[in-house]
Amino acid sequence: MQERKKIYYIAELNLPSKSAYSIHVMKMCEAFSKLKYDINLFVINNKNINQVNKKYNIKYKFKVFSIFDSFVLLNFILRIKFSLKILSKKFDKECIFLSRSIIFSLLACLFKKKVILELHHEITGFSKIMYFFFKNLNLINDLKFIFLNKNLNHIYKIEKEKYLVLDDAVNLEDFKVKQGLKYKKTCVYIGSFFEGKGIEQIFRLAKLNKNINFHLYGDKKFLNTHQILKNIKVFDFISYNKIPSILSKYEIALMPYQNKVKGRSSIWLEKYMSPLKMFDYLAAKMIIVASDLKVYKHILKNNYNCVLIKVNNDALWSQNIQKLFKNYRKKYKLKRNALATAKKFSWENRCKKIIFFSKKI
Repeated sequence: MQERKKIYYIAELNLPSKSAYSIHVMKMCEAFSKLKYDINLFVINNKNINQVNKKYNIKYKFKVFSIFDSFVLLNFILRIKFSLKILSKKFDKECIFLSRSIIFSLLACLFKKKVILELHHEITGFSKIMYFFFKNLNLINDLKFIFLNKNLNHIYKIEKEKYLVLDDAVNLEDFKVKQGLKYKKTCVYIGSFFEGKGIEQIFRLAKLNKNINFHLYGDKKFLNTHQILKNIKVFDFISYNKIPSILSKYEIALMPYQNKVKGRSSIWLEKYMSPLKMFDYLAAKMIIVASDLKVYKHILKNNYNCVLIKVNNDALWSQNIQKLFKNYRKKYKLKRNALATAKKFSWENRCKKIIFFSKKI
């Protein structure tokens, strides 16, 4: 039997983190471990690996290495230092580097490493300048890519055989919880409160639908509105391991994305989104009510596994939400199809596609 290659995963993360980025990385590494690959994760720093594993509900363990001795917020220079400290280590000759770090990927090409760079949004700042500088000098011809959305290749124009498009995913095992419905006639939202996530629309819906409750979970420091409404409750950020249990208490989950969606820093995501919360909602068999956006319509199908409604049409959103609480037959259909969709997007399936793609390197 052929020995499997070691996989070195590079992520510019301090663990634990509140970001969806950290959930993606941890669940990817767990999936590789579940598939019996020797996976080693390099991060900026992790405080306590047992605590970290618990927060992300990691059952299939893997090695995590800290590059710095404490939590550090990386700037361009520190990103270079982070990358060079990793590249100075000894690695197996036949290993694979799977990277979420642009700077590491570019420098690793100079060291003749086999690297797959995963991008979830446009490159910005000095990293963008460095990327195109390296590309124009033909220094990264062997670099391979994973794009979260096909729209990213409209920017980077990579040859077809050098990139793979993969949506985010979910671990169905995380959502096998026995807790039943607790909050009737209540809609739930779990995620960030950044601009464009539709939090303002949820507050408007709460005003229009006083017989329905709305529960929001996220980092309160990013909440821009401070309206006080009796039928809306805002809960602080919860770690990923608690999400399945919380979702099991509700029926209807909201995804009121706007036409412009802001991520961390100055990054805009609306053209490239594959929201983690969407896959969590599907796996939890939620009745999803979402903005009708093209970016995820290859996954969310109106009246099949969700209800899609025009952005900011509050009257139509209200009408559909009111009907859904009464229409048991439609709710059953949406729940069943949500789970069927989630099954197609497991982390293990995602990792298998990456392994197959890596064999072309």
